[in-house]
Amino acid sequence: MNNRLQITRSQVPPATTLKLSPTTLRFTQNSTGNVIVTNDASSLSPAINIAATIPNGSAISVQSTTCGSSLAVGASCTITFASGTPEGPTTIYIAGDNTNTTSVDVTVSNQPQISITNPVQQGRIVTVSGMTPLSLEITNSADSFDYANGITVSNHAACPNLSVNDSDCASVAPGGHCTLEISSSAPYAPCIITISGSNTTSPQTLIAFYYLGGLVFEESGGIGKIVIDQADSFFSLWTGTSSDIVGSTSFDDGLGNTNAIVVDASCSNDPGNCAAQRCRDIGADWYLPARSELTAIHSALCSNAEFPCNFGGLSGVYWSSTQQAPFSFVAWGVSFPSGADGFGYNKDLINNRVRCIRAFA
Repeated sequence: MNNRLQITRSQVPPATTLKLSPTTLRFTQNSTGNVIVTNDASSLSPAINIAATIPNGSAISVQSTTCGSSLAVGASCTITFASGTPEGPTTIYIAGDNTNTTSVDVTVSNQPQISITNPVQQGRIVTVSGMTPLSLEITNSADSFDYANGITVSNHAACPNLSVNDSDCASVAPGGHCTLEISSSAPYAPCIITISGSNTTSPQTLIAFYYLGGLVFEESGGIGKIVIDQADSFFSLWTGTSSDIVGSTSFDDGLGNTNAIVVDASCSNDPGNCAAQRCRDIGADWYLPARSELTAIHSALCSNAEFPCNFGGLSGVYWSSTQQAPFSFVAWGVSFPSGADGFGYNKDLINNRVRCIRAFA
């Protein structure tokens, strides 16, 4: 009988054991997530060259690592992952030259989707130096995975002196909402602001400014113009009778046109049917806008060119103070919301809408 020695070869477990925390990681796109790697206290030697292996096709990257070339027994280090693209779960393996292989399942979720839910566009108006700020309701979508954090007005370069109270918006749960309060001591033409949080999408909105009884449609260096509030608009003939009014044909100088119109007999003899005089009756600074001034109002307050205009409740044909040449019985009008300004209307026959304007400095 032959004597036989049977030898079984088995794999020797590594003398150095890594443990991860957490083993399932989720973070929001355009942010980061951390994994703590620990060289277990039962290990016999330092862990050498710990690294993470990102699978092909993944957009996840290692932003930073504190693991270095050697991690002492019982010590821990941090690997920080980043990604700008939602994906997952993606299995990422972490190991050293002399360690076991561990893994973490990483999911990169969409940013919390925030939106401006109140008021509607037409109500997004800041009263300059007003007692009551504009309150914007910001909602974190119910479909978001995470709280929306640190929501504020992140960009208001076109209206730099805005003041923002964002204390209500530190952290908003999915489906929840908060309020940003916006105020200003300075008037501006309508400007675009950006709302965003530290981990959210960044919606934009147009806001307007109410000042001295109207909406600002033009401003530069504190000098500008306003158009009177919708409540103070009216219908009128241009003049009760038709005449050729010298000095009323400027496309740009509504104040000069108005000064010429109100002293003409076609206006002064029937002031109740004279649009320019009815503007002047509001106050010495008010006048009937020239055609290009009406066009500027359209560009500022009705840039969406659809009903309703972004601001001001502008709708229909408005008289300008610009008499047509050579047809002295006709004056130019501008149509809202389209902005069409190539039509003239009989001055003493058509009751068009009127929105008076004034300058400020």
